Amino acid sequence: MTLKDFLNEFGGSLRRKIKMAPVFDPAHLDEWDKQAMAKLKKLARQPFPPQAKAILALAKGFYRENKKAEIMVGEMGTGKTICAIATAFLNPKKHHRTIIMCPGHLVDKWMREIGETVPQATIVNLNNPGLKELFALKGQKPQGMEFYVVGKEQAKLHFAFKPAINKRGNKVYCPQCGKRLEKMESKIPQTQRRLKCPECGSSLWQADRNNVRRYAKAEFIKRYIGKGAFDLFVADEVHECKSEDSAQGQAFGCLAALSKRTLGLTGTLMGGYSKDLFFLLWRLFPSIMKDVVPYGETRQFASNYGVLQIVRKTPLKDNSHSLGGKKDREVVKEKPGVSPLVLADFLLDNTVFMRLQDVSNKLPPYIEEVVGVEMLPDQAEAYEELASDLKRACRKALAAGDQSLLGALVNSLLAYPDGCRRGEEVYHPRTEELVASAPEIDANLFPKEEKLLNLVQTEVGQGRKCLICLEHTGTRDLIPTLTEQLEKIGVFPLILRAGNPESAKRESWIKARVGQYQVMICNPNLIKTGLDLIEFPTLIFFQTGYSIYTLRQASRRSWRIGQDQPVRVYYLSYLNTMQETALSLIASKMETALAIEGDLTDKGLTALAQSENSMLIELARSLVDRPGFLSIEDSWQSFQEGELQADALLGDEQPVETETETTT
Repeated sequence: MTLKDFLNEFGGSLRRKIKMAPVFDPAHLDEWDKQAMAKLKKLARQPFPPQAKAILALAKGFYRENKKAEIMVGEMGTGKTICAIATAFLNPKKHHRTIIMCPGHLVDKWMREIGETVPQATIVNLNNPGLKELFALKGQKPQGMEFYVVGKEQAKLHFAFKPAINKRGNKVYCPQCGKRLEKMESKIPQTQRRLKCPECGSSLWQADRNNVRRYAKAEFIKRYIGKGAFDLFVADEVHECKSEDSAQGQAFGCLAALSKRTLGLTGTLMGGYSKDLFFLLWRLFPSIMKDVVPYGETRQFASNYGVLQIVRKTPLKDNSHSLGGKKDREVVKEKPGVSPLVLADFLLDNTVFMRLQDVSNKLPPYIEEVVGVEMLPDQAEAYEELASDLKRACRKALAAGDQSLLGALVNSLLAYPDGCRRGEEVYHPRTEELVASAPEIDANLFPKEEKLLNLVQTEVGQGRKCLICLEHTGTRDLIPTLTEQLEKIGVFPLILRAGNPESAKRESWIKARVGQYQVMICNPNLIKTGLDLIEFPTLIFFQTGYSIYTLRQASRRSWRIGQDQPVRVYYLSYLNTMQETALSLIASKMETALAIEGDLTDKGLTALAQSENSMLIELARSLVDRPGFLSIEDSWQSFQEGELQADALLGDEQPVETETETTT
């Protein structure tokens, strides 16, 4: 009997054995719950009942269970902002401070929603300049309910620095102790590192007054305000802080360590790989993580909670000559996938999950469609030649231990089918040698462009506005080409570009213009967070890139409360190209990300997922998709019959195959 069949037969009994004691049970309210619900009614803007349940669960975890950190994973449009504001409001202390770190273009939105929700709240904008307001906090107790909002850029970006040394001729001396720094004389002028004197330990760098003059707000709080100044730290879009040594990740870790409690908000907790969670979990739950995996051991974490592919390469040998290397080689890499143990060990006790359907049962349908398009013969031939040349060059470079061409291979093969009008030249990033090229191909309309125009004409003809997303808006800018093609069919698009307008004014800029246009074109990175774009019920991804965070966030911009039209999302790609491969990879990562949030769907984009690499997810689906479950007594006979069939099969001799790849 297969494991999947076993779960199908006995899943009901297994589910009944699972026991959980949630912090907040809406079916059994205790006195704390009733008092908190009564306090919620004092808010000027009332949350929906499902939002109120999430708020009570978060607040109870913080203020009664004394949790130091929690996460709210809420689908785009569920109202994570009001949930965080109300959670801060339920603090039993009469006077308390909350600091919120969010994307820069959402600072005004956060401040507006706080003002609309919490009566008589003190709201302070720390974005620019903000240091004076922060310094006023030193040694001061909060007066009432105080909310401080800072953009993530202002929280992380520090001043530029330059060497601080005494220089006499070609000799360099420490300005503090006067010792000559002979061993460092060749390094100091060129290095970007903040060096220290090996003799006295003093800094050999200083702020560069002639460069950008700013002070990272997170660093300022750490140095001058100190620990415990804030009762609650809310990190909006916390998944963007997943990196170990990025300035953003360090700012998040700094504020989390200095605050009494931390609430992380995200619509996309992970990007498909277990390593996406590692440093987030360490910064949020260090007391749990230190007993599981040492800091920095991402490989061990992936081995325990993710999917590792181990490729063993053995040199071919005859009786006397080696046809390959001298020793066996083992290559380990992480693949999309995550173990359900992540939920059990880290998330279930500390996370509130919310789907959009939980908040509103009146949402219109959400439909995803993957549209594959065949290339023109000349286009396909040129692409194949480019791919062949690049693969040959990459193999040669890899044989010499050089991996620098891999990025160029992926990016060029993703870009050329859409940008073949300008051709493609690929240079080695180190030697600047031309390693591959593809010709310019001229055509009035390429197949993917034709499909885009057909979709736009159909959707606009039905009175539906379209949002077109594409990755190449910089060096390989496709916006002028698509704009020209759209104008030929009488559609004049609104163009949203980075920096125009600046991020803080993006929401108001769109709202002021959207009524005049039927189509908007932009890079999905510009709309992935915080914007409500219900005016565009049709989204067309002309290019998708390969970031699961960006794709998930951007694709849900219009499927939100207030939307009254079915939302259609189209993903376009050329068949048999790197674009199709990238979509398949995204689908596998999407499947994993949704599984962590309890959504085991196999519809839409996730239907492309290569589920052979996610057996645990497939098994989980077999449990939740089953409409009914037999009792263990009723199923026993079927189990015995299956066991007898398995015994019979074992009597047949089957060939044994050896694999060169192992997945754990």
